[in-house]
Amino acid sequence: MSALKKRAQALENEFAYQQEFMFKATARRNAMLGIWAANTMRRTDGEQYARELAVADVTTPGGAYDRVRSDFKTAGVNCSDDELQNRMIALLKDVAKDMRGY
Repeated sequence: MSALKKRAQALENEFAYQQEFMFKATARRNAMLGIWAANTMRRTDGEQYARELAVADVTTPGGAYDRVRSDFKTAGVNCSDDELQNRMIALLKDVAKDMRGY
């Protein structure tokens, strides 16, 4: 195998790894978001809600965010878009850090 083909294969492998990592990190982030949101809304089905959010982005891009916004509105929880987005970013950073073992 030529050096160029080896380099191309290495780049493809890295891309695949990054995609898989991001998919797993996002799913974990959504599960943690679900626990937080369920507690914020004082729901008793926190684990089930977390599982639902963990797969929400798989079926619809941005599905977890949209679901939490809608559920917060229905429950009368006052949470701005910026606050929710910042929470999601912080959770994703925490998950990625944990997955990488830092």
